[in-house]
Amino acid sequence: MIYSHQQKAIDYITDKFRKDDRVEGLLLSGSIAHGFNDARSDVDINIVVSQELYEQYKKNHAMTYWESASDFYEGGYFDGKYISLDYLSLVSEKGNEPTRFALGDSKILIDRTDRLDTMLKHIGQYDLAGIPERTTRFLSQFEAWKWYCEEAIKRNNQYLLDLSVSKMILFAARLILLDNQVFFPYHKWLMTVLENVAHKPEGLMSAIEALLAEKSQENINGLYDRMKNYKDWTNGSDYSWTSYFVHDIETVWMRQEDFIENI
Repeated sequence: MIYSHQQKAIDYITDKFRKDDRVEGLLLSGSIAHGFNDARSDVDINIVVSQELYEQYKKNHAMTYWESASDFYEGGYFDGKYISLDYLSLVSEKGNEPTRFALGDSKILIDRTDRLDTMLKHIGQYDLAGIPERTTRFLSQFEAWKWYCEEAIKRNNQYLLDLSVSKMILFAARLILLDNQVFFPYHKWLMTVLENVAHKPEGLMSAIEALLAEKSQENINGLYDRMKNYKDWTNGSDYSWTSYFVHDIETVWMRQEDFIENI
């Protein structure tokens, strides 16, 4: 649902950029496009410009756009980013899941290129080929951070415990999203997306909430057992979570690859 004051703001910004010949397209993104908005949500937009202008904005560290929408509702504003068709092509080719999630649900407000619809559909396609490998990698992270949780409790290390619990929950969530072929939306909307997926262990959300409220060994085990008993994640294949952890954390810099959290 788009609230009437948000729609008025969207109409205004669309009309404004339609009058700007430098703008090749305009996308409505963010919480409104995803259907996560409430009456106070800002209006997120992606402004498509030529590659030449995009490179200029990038060089000048002027990649974002902001404008108040207080004429339409209290506290409202437009939060924008400048992008280009080449950028969208790159996302389509090798963009990570948070970027695909951010763009895949976008609504086209302006398109002078006649290419945006096709590009967005391609960006929104889930990579099925990589599921087995990513499952093992995410499962290894889940195992590793469970171990760190226990080490933190033994050593009364609150910082390590807070971090490890968050990471354990993150990779539990990533396993479930992967199993449902749903993009990782990054952290702001992770719990919302996770709650809405079709297939997950019974009581998963309550186990996560309990662990966040009390970082105890009992609650760590509660989440761990729900995930491990839900399914055979590797179909009986042997794997060394420690080796995968070294590969994805300790040696990732050698390959200049994305961190495992963001793939």
